[in-house]
Amino acid sequence: MKIAIFSDAFYPQINGIVTSILSLAGNMADRGHEVVIVAPSYRKLDEIEIPGVRILRVPSISASFYDDFKWTNPFSYATYKALRKENIDIIHFMTPVFISMLGIKFARKRGIPVVGTFHTFIANPKYFEHLFSGPVKANEEIAWKYLNLYYNCADFVSAPTEEAVRVISEHNCTAPLEAVSNGIDFKQFDNSRAAEFKTRYGLGEKGILYVGRVAHEKSIIELIDAFDLVYAREPEAQLLIVGDGPQKKEFEEYASGKNCGKAVIFTGAIGHDDLVKSGIFASVSLFATASVTETQGITVLEAQANSLPCVGAAEGGILNLIEDGVNGYLTPPGDSTAMAERILDVLNDSTGEMGRKALEMVEVHRLETIIDRWEEIYTELVENRDSLPAGDYLHFHDLIRFSKSLKVDFQFLLDKIRRPWTMITPPRREKKKRSSVLGFRRLQLKARFYRVSRARAQAFFFRRRLHR
Repeated sequence: MKIAIFSDAFYPQINGIVTSILSLAGNMADRGHEVVIVAPSYRKLDEIEIPGVRILRVPSISASFYDDFKWTNPFSYATYKALRKENIDIIHFMTPVFISMLGIKFARKRGIPVVGTFHTFIANPKYFEHLFSGPVKANEEIAWKYLNLYYNCADFVSAPTEEAVRVISEHNCTAPLEAVSNGIDFKQFDNSRAAEFKTRYGLGEKGILYVGRVAHEKSIIELIDAFDLVYAREPEAQLLIVGDGPQKKEFEEYASGKNCGKAVIFTGAIGHDDLVKSGIFASVSLFATASVTETQGITVLEAQANSLPCVGAAEGGILNLIEDGVNGYLTPPGDSTAMAERILDVLNDSTGEMGRKALEMVEVHRLETIIDRWEEIYTELVENRDSLPAGDYLHFHDLIRFSKSLKVDFQFLLDKIRRPWTMITPPRREKKKRSSVLGFRRLQLKARFYRVSRARAQAFFFRRRLHR
């Protein structure tokens, strides 16, 4: 089977979507399938190598809201031409942006089944308020309309958790829906270097871990506030924030202004392959996240696969990963005080029972089982492609029509372009006095040019001086 995966989020980005794509593509290739990944181009990129997987890059330009996100041409004929030679059997898109639009259009022209995976709750205010922080404004209703333009074009839509499926179906997604986990590969972890990792970052025995994008939508401020309350009662506690993002510097400054500032450690981005073999999961006591925008949270699965209890906000896909009081704790979204109390409960628990339960309960997300299910889904769609209902064709004019529902904040534009009117009077320039020697020499040169005698030139010079 030839599978083409389309995604606007891919290497060199480091996030859950990229991790999920790499796991799916690599394992499908290991089972003998041919996989093509279509993703944006990046300048001076050392391309990642995945055995059995071909990566096709589409020319792109930088987006405004994230440094590492790219806009691409959804009508790239060169990409269409290259894919036509591949004899693709099925299209799987991962992000509702232009690369995926290209994939949907290609599939509909070629009569190929389309699968979409819902990875991100971009209709959550935490996301769209940041994405539309400029002059163009949107609300939750508009965001869901945009998402449905893409996902209602698919023949099958997956989301990583039952909670994500429930939310999507409630917001008018009409495609067949199923919860298919991102999965977790238990074999990838190596904690033999835990002591080395702890020494490198000066970690003690009460470390709290967060791994993910360092951005507004991940509620990092709420997590730091919760840790500040923890630190007041447990001065040996430390918060390790692993990841990068557009607001990293802002959060570093915010943390430094808190009492817990010295106990908050920002490591920056760590590549996934390095992360799982760094020993980080054996260097801390628990995993914590205040994010309310997770469809699942691969980093939560990774923590649980390493027997770490997790404390998370009770919203989104986290609801299907944490059973309150069993393998961790759920806290009300945005409630830093409640999160602090639960983190302290885990830090003071010496039984280790929650860690054992975390490992036991994450077993259902084992990657081998998830890849089995994806093979079944792909095979069923390819074999029944002729009997599938006629899918929607995502036309560009649909996006143009959608754009009319967006609102423009003209005051924002005026504030950006308005300049203070200040009258600046330039200083009066004084007339430079010419040197008489210099003036006489100039006249001598002119006299030589016009073949005038030196005496006549000298007379003219002094006569002009007298008349001034």
